[in-house]
Amino acid sequence: MGMEGVVALVTGAGSGIGAAVARRLDAAGARVAALDADSTAVELVGGALWCGMAVCAEAADPAQAESAVTAVVDHFGRLDLLVVTTPALPCPGPREADVLTTLAVDDEAWHEVLATQLDAAFYTTRAALRAMRSGVIVAVAVTCPHLPHQSAAAAGVRGLVRAVARDTAPAGVLVRSVTARCTPDPAEVADTVADLAVTTGGPTWALDSPAGSP
Repeated sequence: MGMEGVVALVTGAGSGIGAAVARRLDAAGARVAALDADSTAVELVGGALWCGMAVCAEAADPAQAESAVTAVVDHFGRLDLLVVTTPALPCPGPREADVLTTLAVDDEAWHEVLATQLDAAFYTTRAALRAMRSGVIVAVAVTCPHLPHQSAAAAGVRGLVRAVARDTAPAGVLVRSVTARCTPDPAEVADTVADLAVTTGGPTWALDSPAGSP
């Protein structure tokens, strides 16, 4: 599958799913901007791309999200594809019967996960839409039955995608999501994202099988 000439911005690209997506799109011929708050990690990923750049920014910060998109447009001339990924929390597995997972999530952990995943998805999507005339946005959500805050953030991302997809369809921007179960294979998710970037269909997908299913 070729994506020659496509300008893509991938968030959370310093490691894991985001790094795998950045490399997958790069291998398909896209010009990829890798974004992450970890400057060292994102420089390593961005520097290894055939035609890429590294953007150090916090996607959950609205001002930094806007500046990141502006930097990509200034560098490449436009933006065709946004892929939103965030580092998924490690799955702890089922706890002992006398320990409720919900009670183990403190206020700080709850707000941090919603900020780094749901806030980041909204702010980067909004910033990208201001710059895009057409194209595709793909948001990756990772759900875990043992982590209520992770599952809540993933559900929020899916709901955001459905709402934005309806809003932007007349403008020529296709918005989609990929939901993966814990603990996802980054390469598998990256392949699905690359497929969705060049195909048409419904706004939400679930990676419940090796090939993914609608």
